[in-house]
Formats: sequence, C-alpha cells, structure tokens
Amino acid sequence: MFFYYLRLARTRLLETRGTSLALVLALGVGIGSSMTMLIVVRTMSWDPLPVRSAQLFHPFLDPLPASYEIRGGNDPRVALSWTDARRFMDEGPAPRQVALAAGRLLVAAQPGVSSPFFSTGQYATRDIFDIFGMTLIAGRAWSQDEETAHARVVVLSNSLARRLNPHSSSLGKTVMLGTTTFHVIGVVADWRPRPRFHTDLQQDVFKGADDFYIPLRTAMELELSVSSGVFSWSPTRGTNRLEDASSAWLQYWIQLQTDEQRSAYQRFMTAYVREQVSQGRFEKATPPRLVSLKEYLVQGRIIPNEVKLQLTLCVAFLIVCLLNMSALIFARFQRRNREISVRRALGARRRDIIAQLCTEAGIIGVVGGCVGLVVAQAGLYLVRRQPEDYAALAFMDPGMVGVTLVLACGCSLLAALFPALRATSGRLAMQIKASE
Repeated sequence: MFFYYLRLARTRLLETRGTSLALVLALGVGIGSSMTMLIVVRTMSWDPLPVRSAQLFHPFLDPLPASYEIRGGNDPRVALSWTDARRFMDEGPAPRQVALAAGRLLVAAQPGVSSPFFSTGQYATRDIFDIFGMTLIAGRAWSQDEETAHARVVVLSNSLARRLNPHSSSLGKTVMLGTTTFHVIGVVADWRPRPRFHTDLQQDVFKGADDFYIPLRTAMELELSVSSGVFSWSPTRGTNRLEDASSAWLQYWIQLQTDEQRSAYQRFMTAYVREQVSQGRFEKATPPRLVSLKEYLVQGRIIPNEVKLQLTLCVAFLIVCLLNMSALIFARFQRRNREISVRRALGARRRDIIAQLCTEAGIIGVVGGCVGLVVAQAGLYLVRRQPEDYAALAFMDPGMVGVTLVLACGCSLLAALFPALRATSGRLAMQIKASE
C-alpha cells in the first residue's frame, strides 16, 4: 500500500510541477537558513569536555570593595587572586583542583628552528593534566617538589615538540621561552577544547592551542607575562602584582565527582568567606557559589547577542515558510475535492486518503530537505569566511545532516496535516457540490 501511495504522490507532484517546486523551495530555504544558524550556535555552545564537564566547577567569590563598579564585561570575579587560589589548593577538600593562567612567550631560535616565534601556553599547577584528561605521550608531569621548588621545567605539546625537534625526541633537552631556559620533562598530546573554557573567555575562545605548560609558581617567580586578564582594584601594589591579594588573574577549576564532595566544598568556601569578612579583607559577605562548566560558559556569554538574534530571525522565517506551505498545500488539496469524494464513495477510508496526501508532503519534505542541505552548506561557507574566531568551526557533521532531513520531513508533514484533515472532512454530498 505504501508503494502505491508513493506512485500516486509522484504522479500528482509531476502534474503540478510549479506548485511542487514552490513548496520545495520554500521548505528548503527555510530549513537551510535555520540549520545554518543552529549549527553556528551549536558550535559555540558545544561541550568542551563531554566526559568530564559534569564534574568540573568554577568557584565564584566576591572580594571586590563595596565601592567597586563593574563596567561592561570586565568583571574581576571571573578569576581568583593568588591569595585565594593558594588557600584553596592547600585546604580545599577536592580530589583535584587546578589554578592556571595563559601566557605568550617567545621561543628562541635553536638548532632546527631558524628564527624565533611566539607561542601560547599555560602556567598551571600540577593537576592540570589529570583534571582535564590530557594524555602524556612521553615523559611526565612535574612533581609537587618541583612545583614547590620553582623548578625550570616545562611540558610541551606534541606539535611544539615536533616543531623544535622534528627528527628526535624533545625529552631531556632544553628550550628557551622568553629569557629563561627550561628543561623539557614531558610531551603531551595536543589538547584543543572548543570553546577554550580554561581561559578567561575574553580571548579567542574558538581558536588557538596551548603549546607549553609551565609550573605556576615558577612563572610567578620569573614574573612571566600573562596574556589573560589581570584585574586589580587596589591603588597600592607590591613588587609582584601577581602575588597581590587585590589582583585577580587565575582561572580555577575543581573536580567534584559526588554530591557529598560538592556539599563539602561549598561548606569550605562559605567558611572561608566568613573568615575573610571577619578579617576585613572582603567588604561584602556575598555567598560563594560553585558554578558548573555549563553554567560558566552561559554566564560568560560566548554566544554573541547578534548570533542569538539571527537564530531567532531564521526560526521566525522558517515558521513563515511553513505557514505559506500550509496555505499552498491546502489550496492543492481543495482542488482535489472531486477526486477525494469519488474515492470515499468507492469505499476508501478517510485515514487512507490522509495517508496518501501526507505521503505527497513527505516526498516534498525529503526533496526540500536536500535543498535545505545545499542552502545550509552555502550559508556555512559564508559563515566560515567571516573574521569571527568561531567561524572556522562551522561545519555540518553527519548527525546534523540527519537532523536536517528529519526536520524537513517533520515540518512538511506538520504543514500538510491540517489541510489533509480539512480536505477529507465533511459530508460526501457537500464535497461533490463544492467541487462542481
């Protein structure tokens, strides 16, 4: 029976080529434009660590003076000061926690590298590799003793290690970063989460990669340049502003695997804030919070408002296309009242006729979905030509191809359902009279 419906639908669609083409184009353009922006938003809100994201939390503290005015997106509370981060690392009841900040250093020329170049990386505590699930492919991470002793050691990404030593291992060799020589103790597989949640979300969060990892205390002692945001709210500063209690510059992530661990850490943070308020360092007793990775990305507003607006407009355009489709399909079905009446008089059930009419809509949906794929690919190509940092990631994967086709068929059937019900309703006599 289904194949019979297909033959009837094919015949009918070919008889009304003009209307059928209009329906296919309306659906294809609406679906294609909507999927283009949906893929862009999906790319920008993708889970950077699908396996671990539910276990990662960012502490929120408010050490700012009561008179401090937060302007625009420059909110120092997105980071921690070294004073707070050190206490959290020493006393915080978490299996793993990491403090880190981004840096950009000059890699000096050496054998195999003809000219110096700049490279980006992270100054971090030793848990960075375990908490983020990074894979060491050679060597090791630095030990707690090396971190405490401010050892001049570094772990390189596989890409940088190959660039520096394309024909041999980088382990045991030295590399000059900035004005300091570091001993290479490990090589880690390239790690490129998207978005780059471990930055302060004020940089390019959809492109770039970390090529080196230096112990945080070493970077602080050497006063290496910090490329992420450094917020200061005190007029008086010490000799090393990175150690200033009134300078927030460290990203901090905590791994909590159970509700009990989360509750324990929340109690620890609450007690810590009370202590700082009683000592006069915190002027406001703002309750501390543990912000999940997903919440952190939402609060960071990595999806620009104009992208959200464009998605809304595309969805509204799709709705308009579906309304126009529904009107065209209704007109098509109404012109077939005599045919429907005769089939009903010959004993055809209403649901059979509805099924045959919906089969026509299904074919329109499939063809319209294919047109939508072409429109979406063209739209994504234009997006990738934009100067935005997320543009290069806007691609349609096989899963989104399936979603596009299913959505097109679903929208086509939805647009045809009411006209099909309306065309097959009413008394037989009234249908015959209306068709005369």
